[in-house]
Amino acid sequence: MKNFLDFANAKSSLKTKEKEVVNLAVSELNQCQYCLSAHTAIAGMNGYTPEQILDLRSGNAPFDSKLDALAKLSRNISENRGATNPEVLNAFFAAGWTKENLMDTINLVGEITITNYLHKTTDVAIDFPVAQSLKLATV
Repeated sequence: MKNFLDFANAKSSLKTKEKEVVNLAVSELNQCQYCLSAHTAIAGMNGYTPEQILDLRSGNAPFDSKLDALAKLSRNISENRGATNPEVLNAFFAAGWTKENLMDTINLVGEITITNYLHKTTDVAIDFPVAQSLKLATV
């Protein structure tokens, strides 16, 4: 646990609000109900609207082009197990992100994936308001 906490608490070039973009996009892809619920609540506390949170969960941020590039990259990294689509990566850099941001995004994708797997394996009780299914929320 100490090793994971050291990894999770490492300094990052990503701000808290930016980290939630990654957390929501990857947790949705990995279908981790605990993490979706936790990060939906945290994203709301960090200023995202319910509609924006749904967008982020789907791997998009049409309300902000820079965050949109981050959401798309995060989802693409996870979907493709690291074999990131060059067009998505180029769009990330074109949106103003740096190589340091890329490294921190990859680290965060790894961190949230570990957390997703941990919660799915242990089936820890959800102690946040349960996030609605993305399919139900967009109907």
